[in-house]
Amino acid sequence: MAIQFTVHKEIAASPDRVFGVLKDLEAARKWMPNLVGIEKLSPGRFGVGTKWRETRRMFGRDASELFEVTGLEPNKSLELYVDGTQGSSKRGHYRFRYQLEPVGGKTALTMVAEIGGMGFLLELFGRLMLGSFKKAITSDLDAMASYLEGSKKA
Repeated sequence: MAIQFTVHKEIAASPDRVFGVLKDLEAARKWMPNLVGIEKLSPGRFGVGTKWRETRRMFGRDASELFEVTGLEPNKSLELYVDGTQGSSKRGHYRFRYQLEPVGGKTALTMVAEIGGMGFLLELFGRLMLGSFKKAITSDLDAMASYLEGSKKA
C-alpha cells in the first residue's frame, strides 16, 4: 500500500522561472540541501526520458537514487519516477509530481509524492516517518524558493 503526501509552497517567482530551476540539474548544486552530486545519464535536452543519478547526504551517509522524467508540461507540471531498486535503498519506487500555478506574479507549487513497493514492514515504518518525509521535501522547496527569490538570473 503506497504512502502519499502533498506539500504546497508559494514562491515569489513566475512559473517560467520556477520550472526553469526544477529542470536545471546543474542549478540544483546551488540550492539543494545536502546535495553531494548529480550525474546526468541521458544525452540531450531535459525532457521525458531524461535520467540522472542524484547523491545526497542523509543520516550521515551518502545515498544515491536514479531519477527519470516521466511527464513534463513546460511551466505547468513535472513528473519524476525514482526506481529505488537502482539506488542505495535497493527497493521501492517513488513518484513525484510538481504542479505549478500562476498566482498574481507568484507561483503556487504543489508537490504530490507517492512512495510504494517497500514491503509491508518498511511501508508501515514509512507511515510513522511521514512527517520526516514531508519535512525533507518542505526543506527542499524552501531552499529552492530562497534561491529563486534571491536571484534575478535563476
